[in-house]
Amino acid sequence: MNEYKLAICICLGMAALGLFVPKLSGINASIPKNNAIASQNSSSNVSISQPNAIAIAQTGVKGQPDGQMGVKPKPQPLLRLTITVDDPSHLKVKEGEEIRIGQIIADNSIERERLKKQRQSVVLQIDNLKSKPIPTPIKPTEAPPMVQLPPPEFAIEESSIAQSQLKLQQAQSILAMRSQLLQTDNPEKRAEAEKSEAALRQAQEKVNEQEELLRSMRDMKLEVPVIRHETAKLAQLQSELEQALAALERERAKLNASAVMQQQELQNLQIAVQLARSELNMANSRLSTAKSNRKLVEYKASIESVQRIEQQNQSQQSYSQQQAQYAQSLRDRDYQLAQLNLSLSSIDDKLALIPAVRSPRNGYIRRIKNWTGNNGKYQTIVTISSIPKSKPNPRSNSTN
Repeated sequence: MNEYKLAICICLGMAALGLFVPKLSGINASIPKNNAIASQNSSSNVSISQPNAIAIAQTGVKGQPDGQMGVKPKPQPLLRLTITVDDPSHLKVKEGEEIRIGQIIADNSIERERLKKQRQSVVLQIDNLKSKPIPTPIKPTEAPPMVQLPPPEFAIEESSIAQSQLKLQQAQSILAMRSQLLQTDNPEKRAEAEKSEAALRQAQEKVNEQEELLRSMRDMKLEVPVIRHETAKLAQLQSELEQALAALERERAKLNASAVMQQQELQNLQIAVQLARSELNMANSRLSTAKSNRKLVEYKASIESVQRIEQQNQSQQSYSQQQAQYAQSLRDRDYQLAQLNLSLSSIDDKLALIPAVRSPRNGYIRRIKNWTGNNGKYQTIVTISSIPKSKPNPRSNSTN
């Protein structure tokens, strides 16, 4: 029944389209250099074997009558690829898988990825070296000429010394004139004190006489009014005595105060002399300091002149060293770039030597033969068909 249907379809197709049957004999499949490489340095060897086959080309026909169907082209002959690899894991397909033209069948992807990462690292190193700037040395600028020191000038210090000497002479003259007067008591105060002492003595004598008179009257037992009168007079004399004593103390205090003031004035004059002498000494010290500072400035100027010369020499030497280092840095970078470019070329060569077996046509992996090993190499045969591998149909078997 099936054969009958197939014969009817073939007749209808031949009647409508015609049949072109070219004879193909000894078809040899060729693989590009990047797809399959068979050499001594390659890790995968591929050979394609294909028997004589008949290729049927189908062309579309316009104006096909209704109810007529086109004839399906005959399947292409089986394509057998003999693949030799270093490890069976390099095979990237499996039985029953559909493949497209150019799809990778066998490839050492682990080694390829490792070399790609290594190549990327080298490229990054090259980019890093190219991106790092090498600073050019800067030529040192010439130092400006040194300014000559002005001539020494000590007029201010010398004028201060002259003024200090004049002040000292004036202070010493005043002290000499006032010393003798200030070292003795004030005559007026001394006279007032002596007058108060005489009044005190008179009052004391009167009190003594009145007390003696009062004792005599009491011994004579005179009348009470008389004694009372004399007692009152004694009290008055005692009061005057106290007043005279107070006046004497006041005059003595005034005399002491005057002496203190005179002593203080004398001390002030002596202090003025000492200050004038000290100011003269300070003026002389300032003049000595100014002369010492001038010598120090001249010494520092001479040292700075020597240091400027040494600094210029060091700057020139440093500039020469920087130029040498700059030239050496350029040579080192060029050398490193050359080394990295050689490494990059070596990696590219290794990548080119890794074969990648690609499918020469569309189809299905019909069969993968068991691996056979020899001298560290593994070989298999991959069969590619244009139609998928048919599965047995139990229903059709029972019908037949």
